[in-house]
Amino acid sequence: MTGRPARGDDLPRLDASRLRALPARVGRPDYDLASVRIGIVHLGAGAFHRAHQAPCIDRLLASEPDWAICAVSLHSTEVREALRPQDGLYTLALQAEPPQWRAIGSIREVLCAADEGAAVLARLAGPQVRIVTLTVTEKGYCLSGGELDLAHPDIQHDLAEPAQPRSVIGWLVAGLRLRRERGLGAYTVASCDNLANNGRL
Repeated sequence: MTGRPARGDDLPRLDASRLRALPARVGRPDYDLASVRIGIVHLGAGAFHRAHQAPCIDRLLASEPDWAICAVSLHSTEVREALRPQDGLYTLALQAEPPQWRAIGSIREVLCAADEGAAVLARLAGPQVRIVTLTVTEKGYCLSGGELDLAHPDIQHDLAEPAQPRSVIGWLVAGLRLRRERGLGAYTVASCDNLANNGRL
């Protein structure tokens, strides 16, 4: 998934201004990028999210424009540095027969919590946001024996400095706390990771 082809590096980089110039064989968003609104914050903006969840939302936005995505990396700036110059756009390649390509436009904002914490909190506390999804791998939940590991360094930090979280749990709690202070309802949290007993009620 990239804005650049595997070959032909002389081609211009993908961005919103070049969508209409894409070859006919490349699918593209069938909605106005500027008209959709962010309703989902996704924590852990890795390749799995960009290959699965984001394309599903991309298909939805034509009929439900309130569900665009703010993608947040917790630590690395790599995704932000790749996608922000491309207006959040990237190309999904399906290894079908024949091959299929589609420019995905559902990610309308890209943030890194490590150096844009205030912006992440502002987005989590925004009244338009109703769902927070996660793909942070099992390690990212700071669990031990199926329970929150209170001895984990990131959890220890978040308990001491709740307004400046490091862990995904800390970010969820900080966002919910700010929403409560502002009189807003909670968001729905959906873990999309492959965890033991994930989703069991």
